This record gives sequence, C-alpha cells and structure tokens, in this order.
Amino acid sequence: MSILTVGRYEVIGELGRGAMGVVYKAQDPTIGRTVALKTMRLDVHGLETEDVLRRFKNEARAAGLLNHPNIVTIYDAGEQGGMFYIAMEFIEGTTLQQILVEKRILPSDEVIQISRDVCKALDYAHANGIIHRDIKPANIMITPNGTVKIMDFGIAKAGGGMTSTGQVLGTPNYMSPEQVKGKLLDGRSDLFSFGVVLYEMTTGEKPFVGQNVTTIIYKIVHENPTAPRDLDVTIHPGMSLVVTKALAKVPDDRYQSGAELSQDLENYKSVGSSLSPTTTLPTSAVNVGEPTRIFSPAAGAAVAAAPAVVPATSAVAGPLVPLKKRRTLEIALISILLVAAALGGYGYYRYRNALRVEKADRELEHTLKEEQIQQAAAARKTVEAAALQATSVPAPPPEPESKPSPQKPSVSPNAVTRNRGELRFDSQPRGAKVQVDGWTEPTWLTPFQASNLGAGKHTVVFSKAGYLLETRTVDVTVGKSSPLSVQLRAAVSKLVVNSTPQGATIEVDSKDTGMITPAEIVLEKGDHTVLLRKPGFKDVSSTETLAEGQTWNFSPVLLQPTTEMRQSNRPGFWRKMLGNPSEAIPEGKGMVHIHTQPEGATIQVGDQVAPRKTNVMWPVDPGTYEIVLRLDGYKPVHRTVRVQKGRDAYVDEILERR
Repeated sequence: MSILTVGRYEVIGELGRGAMGVVYKAQDPTIGRTVALKTMRLDVHGLETEDVLRRFKNEARAAGLLNHPNIVTIYDAGEQGGMFYIAMEFIEGTTLQQILVEKRILPSDEVIQISRDVCKALDYAHANGIIHRDIKPANIMITPNGTVKIMDFGIAKAGGGMTSTGQVLGTPNYMSPEQVKGKLLDGRSDLFSFGVVLYEMTTGEKPFVGQNVTTIIYKIVHENPTAPRDLDVTIHPGMSLVVTKALAKVPDDRYQSGAELSQDLENYKSVGSSLSPTTTLPTSAVNVGEPTRIFSPAAGAAVAAAPAVVPATSAVAGPLVPLKKRRTLEIALISILLVAAALGGYGYYRYRNALRVEKADRELEHTLKEEQIQQAAAARKTVEAAALQATSVPAPPPEPESKPSPQKPSVSPNAVTRNRGELRFDSQPRGAKVQVDGWTEPTWLTPFQASNLGAGKHTVVFSKAGYLLETRTVDVTVGKSSPLSVQLRAAVSKLVVNSTPQGATIEVDSKDTGMITPAEIVLEKGDHTVLLRKPGFKDVSSTETLAEGQTWNFSPVLLQPTTEMRQSNRPGFWRKMLGNPSEAIPEGKGMVHIHTQPEGATIQVGDQVAPRKTNVMWPVDPGTYEIVLRLDGYKPVHRTVRVQKGRDAYVDEILERR
C-alpha cells in the first residue's frame, strides 16, 4: 500500500479539514516524531503564489521561535506542488469551540483558568514581536489534563484576517476594530479578540452578529455590545465590567497586557469596589448642628442629608441624648449616608453614560455632515473635469489651490490637473458602487470612467448588495486609459464535494440532496454536516461552520471495511459479544468503529479492557470516551472519540513500531 507523503512527512490519518486545506496526523520518518501537519492552498488569498509563499515562510519562521507551554510549537514549514504545509506539535485534546458547542456557557472558575493560560501565551508572544491576529475558540485547545494551548500562532498573520487586497478570510466576528480598518496592529488587538471569546464563554452569545460580513464589521467598529450582566443577571457585575473593558473600541481604553486582564479576572468580585464617584466631606468640615452635605457630581450640587451626630460632650440646648439611643441614631445616620452615597454614585454613573452617548451622537452627526460636504465638492470637481476633457484644447495649467479648510482634509482622487491618467470601471453584474482610495461619489456606479486620477497606485473597492467586496490595487499611467473589471461573487456559501471513488450519494444536514459526487451545493451560512454513502464502503461525514461567501471543499477517500469488520456484522457475533443481535444503531445510542493496521490491538476504554480486539464496532451511550490501543511491538495510541446519538464514530489508526 502506498503511503501519502507531504514533504518528508508520512501521513497517518486525517484530523480535520476546512476551506483553506486539510490537517493530517503525520510522522517525521527521520526522528520518528508524530506531528500535526497543516496544509493550506495558496490560491485562496487572491495574491500571487510567490507572495503568499514568502509571507507564510516568514511568519512560520517567526512563530517557530516561540517556545511556551501554552503555545503549540511549530517544527517545520515548506511548500509542495502549490500547497504550503506546516508541521507542528501534535496535541490530544478538545478545542474551546467544541466545548462551547456542548456547554454554551462556562462557569467563572473555568473561564478564569482558560484565560490565565491564554493571557500568559499572548504576553509571551507579544514580547517576542508576534501578533496572532486570529484568536477564536477554534484556535484554543484544551488538553485532557486541563492545559490550554493556542494554535496557529503567527500563521494567522499570513493566512487570516485581511489580505493586502482587502479580502476578508475566515469569520470576522473576533476581529478588533483596528484590524477590520486595516490599521497597524499591536498585541492589544489580540486582547480584544480574546475579549470576544470571554463574552462568548460567559454569556453563550457572540457580541457582534449580523446577516452579512458588512453588518458584523460595522458593529465591531461603531456599536458597543450589550453588557454581559444585561443579558444574564446571574453574571457577577465585576465579571461584566472586565469583559466590557476588554471590548473597548479604542486600544488605549482596553487592557494593555494579558497580565492586566488576567489579574482583573482573578479578582473580578472586587473589580470597581474601590472606585466611587461620590465624595463625602470629612467630619471635621461639618459644623455642629448643621445638616451634613454630600457632594454628588450627578446632581452637580450639595445634597442635604441627616443632621450630623453631636458628640456627647458638646454644649447644646436641651437634654442630653441617652448613650444607647445615641448609638442607635448613629447607626441610622451611617446607614442613611451609605444609601445616599450609593444613590449619588449610581446617578453619577448614569450621568457619565449620558454624556458619552451625547458626545458620540454629536461626533456621528458631524461626520455625516462632513461627508455630505466633501461628496458635494467632489461632484462639482468631477463635472468641471468632464467639461474640461470634452474640449480639444490642451489641458490648462493647474489652477491655484485654494487654502484647505481644516474641516475638509480629504480630496477626491479624481480631481488632479496634471500627471493624470484614466481608469474605466466595470463589473459583472453591473451597478456596483466603486471606492477609490476610500473615496466614493453618488455617480460612481459601474460602468463609468474616472479621467483625472493621479499617476501611481490606487486601491479600488467594488461593492454591491448580495455580493462580496472585491478589492484591487492598480497602477495609473500618465496619459493612458486602462480598464478595470471584476466578476462579483455572490455572498452565499458553497460546498464543493468529491470522493475517491466517485459516485457516492450526498446527504447534507441529514437530508438526501439527490446528488452524487462530484457536485457543488449552495448552502446558507452556519453549521452544516455532510455525509457520503456508497455501497461497499464506509460512510464518511464531516461538520463545518461556514461564513458568508465561504467555499467548503470536502474530498475524502472512501475506505472499504475489512473482512473482520464485515464478519462482525453477523447477528451471532453481537449475540456472543454484547447480547444485541441488531445491526442497526439502537435507540438512544451511537455506534463506534475501531480499526487498526495491523489489527488485533487490545482496546482499553477508561480503566476497562474490552473483551474483543480490533477490528470491531459496538453501540455505546452518547458521550466522550478516552480510548487506548495497545499491540505488542507497537507504540500505544491514545485517542478521544466523541459519540453522538444515532451517528457512527470512527477510530482508524496505523500503529507505529517501537
């Protein structure tokens, strides 16, 4: 049997696959080390292969320098046949995404434990000049002993987020505001992304959601998510404050390091307790017999409280108050003061929030007015330039530039009078809105031409409702007219499925599509499960979360069951082994299939040894099982298998010699 190799690595089995490539379990034959081999197609980035390859190598080299117990180690990287591969540490465990799917919300102590390790890893990487850029639950691995490890460190910088052409790769839900804006990033961007993960762990919801990528990005930049405690009153106010601060839009307002975030999480019950917006005048400043006054910034004036306590030795008119009664009055007065302080603090909090909202509204109104003024000025210049071009006389000398207004720093890129060239814009379908260097005008809908662009590089973005953004970088040459046309891609997800051999029936989300491999199927965004069936071969299934516009390539190799496994289907076998003669999956159970090469390995489930050796299958209750496979002369194999009700789960292993 031929062994699939990638570079010098021999593939043992498949661990998972996604839109960019496949992750294999492989072995380095030189030193006998088992690795996780991540392969990525270079053509998904919209760049030249050489550029992508250079970026991947640079990032893999930088990430390979990281040596931390909470970061998956990268051993090697290379390229083979248009496919880039990275050999990294092989880790047994479960991703945080899988845990959240099962539990949805995690208890506070578990959130703190996970965050502690993640923050240590982020601080270490940031100190070494590496930014992850793709922190999300799928990239956080939890090992069986509870250790947290971050995967894809450094690779996300080259393979995730926003490419140089502006194309968004992967789901944008976890990006920071500065990341979606394409600004220069530092470690605080990773801390914002982890803040999104914190929000999801504590509330079970994502803070930024929408019907499409554009809506999500708008919310990340402009909208503050609902405070966790407003979603669930059982969440501690301190925990809610920590998560909210981690999601601050401005980097300076959020946590500056992982250690700072981790410390506040550890002490979330006391976060904010030392900060009081109400200041009480000292006792020495209160005149005897006068009402005590509490200054409340919310009200902007002193508020009269109960009369101050008069010492027993003071000379006052009237009889002395008995000691016991005086103490009762003191306690009552202190209680009133505390209530007044709390009310004043709450009023101040509401007052500051109202000011913040009012300021944001004024800034938004000012921005909208400025954009309208700039667009009107740009439209006027476009008309003047078109009229000038229509004449046959040479271009006049440049007009004297008017003194720029401090309120209008932006100028249309299609308003130059010298060293200019022309671009002819078009798209399929037509009617797409065009931006040039971030500037657009109402008339810039394809097809049209811009005849007064300055020579040099320009960034052009095409957008149309129902289609993905398309970004291009073009060179404009003096005196030359150049075409720029794009094919817009519909903003729907797509499944491209094939199999070896072909001709397998395709089920998507437990429904028969009526199609056989190879085929292409349009899907809505979200979670989907595909199942391939072909007589004489084992069923193969996979689950993927699709973002809008993402293409999922699923092309498994169908395996034939071994003779032992075919014989094991006889009712007599099950009657002898488990007392269940039915070949179907029993109600409420799942079916686990365990196959090894060579066969005959003992199977240990937890602390129990199964009565039969591989290759076998049997029905079990749904859940997660730790399985150890042992065969004399071969290394033991530890596997975690998740069994779902009414589904088949497979463990296929090629055992390694000692």
